[in-house]
Amino acid sequence: MGSGSFYPKRPIRRGQLLGPWGVGAIVPFPNDESLMIAGLDMWEYKNPDDFIIKEERLIKRLKVKELRRPPDYRDPKSDRENALVKIPAVRFPLWHYCPYCGAMEQVNYFTSGNLYCRKPKWPNGRNCSDKNITRRLIPERFIIVCPEGHIDDFPIAEWVHEFHSHKYSPETCRIRRSTGGLSTSLSGVKYECTCGARRNMATATAPGALNNIYKCSGAQPWLGISGDQEHPCGNQGIRVVQRGGTNVWFADIVSSIYIPAFSTTVNDEKINRIVDEYMAINYFSYVNGKLDIPKISTDRISEIRRVDPDTLFNAFLKRVAGKDLVDHLNSEISENDYRLTEFNVLCNGYKDDDEEFISNNLKISNYDGSLSSFFGSVSLVPVLKETRALVGFSRLEPSIDISYGDKMKVLRRGTGDWLPANDTFGEGIFIEFDKNALATWKNNPEVVNRVKTLEKHFTSKYVKVYHGDSGLNPAFVLLHTFAHILINQLAYECGYGSSSIRERIYCTRGNEAIEMNGILIYTASGDSEGTLGGLVKQGEPGRLENTIYAAVENALWCSSDPICIESKGQGPDSCNLAACHNCSLLPETCCETGNRLLDRALLIGAQTGFFNKIFDNTGD
Repeated sequence: MGSGSFYPKRPIRRGQLLGPWGVGAIVPFPNDESLMIAGLDMWEYKNPDDFIIKEERLIKRLKVKELRRPPDYRDPKSDRENALVKIPAVRFPLWHYCPYCGAMEQVNYFTSGNLYCRKPKWPNGRNCSDKNITRRLIPERFIIVCPEGHIDDFPIAEWVHEFHSHKYSPETCRIRRSTGGLSTSLSGVKYECTCGARRNMATATAPGALNNIYKCSGAQPWLGISGDQEHPCGNQGIRVVQRGGTNVWFADIVSSIYIPAFSTTVNDEKINRIVDEYMAINYFSYVNGKLDIPKISTDRISEIRRVDPDTLFNAFLKRVAGKDLVDHLNSEISENDYRLTEFNVLCNGYKDDDEEFISNNLKISNYDGSLSSFFGSVSLVPVLKETRALVGFSRLEPSIDISYGDKMKVLRRGTGDWLPANDTFGEGIFIEFDKNALATWKNNPEVVNRVKTLEKHFTSKYVKVYHGDSGLNPAFVLLHTFAHILINQLAYECGYGSSSIRERIYCTRGNEAIEMNGILIYTASGDSEGTLGGLVKQGEPGRLENTIYAAVENALWCSSDPICIESKGQGPDSCNLAACHNCSLLPETCCETGNRLLDRALLIGAQTGFFNKIFDNTGD
């Protein structure tokens, strides 16, 4: 894939440059090499047109000119014109040490090539030059991270000399790193200087430990900024972490299911005239702010005008979808509004002329009768395209309440009109829940009280991220948990790895007045041919029923019960109730909320279970 400006042929897959190793992330390469992906200003494109992604909805929403795939590796012999396409990187962290003699050396962001120990013999210590062997330097594992997104080396020299009479001087002082003793804690990591100063890392991670020796300077290595000494950041919330920690870099990814926004007509001229006519006289009414196109109405029109009913119905849906999309794209919209368009299309079925999105909607009457009490319809999606764009990143915690424009500022030093993105093709199953059944279940006092218990665990930290100020929607927790158990079951039956199947929840996390009540379970790959079709096959009548029954039945019992089902808070930040790795949690790549907001008891609990009566008519 891409390669560093100074370190050629360091392969990274295209999708990894959005996460976990996008702009500003530290990439651990082989041979103990640690590099940070540079800002978008330095990304080189010989012919940008070769990398542009067509996704009008997402482009309009993010207010950029275009989305580009990250450059891929081009063999100079087979593609000379694009041979210089690469992903630049900078060296980080800057402190390195020799694993043999312990001698430490500080390089700069743009030090190129491999780093070897060239220090003279340490007093009374081992000497790397005793044997005719070159030893690679290893990057220090301790770094400093600021909540504002800044990142810097751990101030080793200042830390060692804080309480020593001799102050550090790079001209006269040499620092050595060592590990040893019986302890595997931080106290086993020791530094000593030729001036006699020495100290271990035992208290380095304590709050305020660096207050006397370090203040955040605003360093942004990925942009080549070592800090602003005149106007330092000064944030007191700095943390000492390990460079490989999961809290060093959180990607801000915006995803979109491709729906053509401006192709609003069909090839049949007579069909288009009929659509124009009925749209002009406002024949259809609005429901909850959306134009409702009942199939029974279009069937009546098709009988009068003697045209194919399905073709006419799809033509009306296409026209309405195009109109809604244009209206939405010309205004600021929330994530819920953005997904509402996808939800409406998935509920009704759709086929794109370019065959980049196909959805076949089936009424629940096509399936076993026992499902009709819980679901409204099922859409089989044999062709879909998902686009994921990197709009920014944060450190220590996911970003909260920040506009896309502000998030993008960390990706480059100057201004730019494009963002890195990746598109994948695949298939999926969309399941729409019965809105009446959901409304009845949500009003159950036991459900309300249980969700309030869940909400208390994360309100103080995640309230704005997950559900705004309107409270947690019980339906979201239900749909989210159901999606997880269904993914586990589909992975078992279809042969896909669970990490390759994703969820997309169409339900408001708070109690906003937007009606969405569905889940899309899908898998996608970088191949333009999509995936193998096993997921859609499993969604067909006669198959999906057994999959759902098995998933719900498996949710009845967890190998950690009764501890799991009786839990008052577990998982990341204690943001789950009855949900653990043995029953409901998925790989991080699958879940939209980082394995938070899950509760198996809302599916099968004695007083709170939505699916308690699912086996009444199945004969099980």
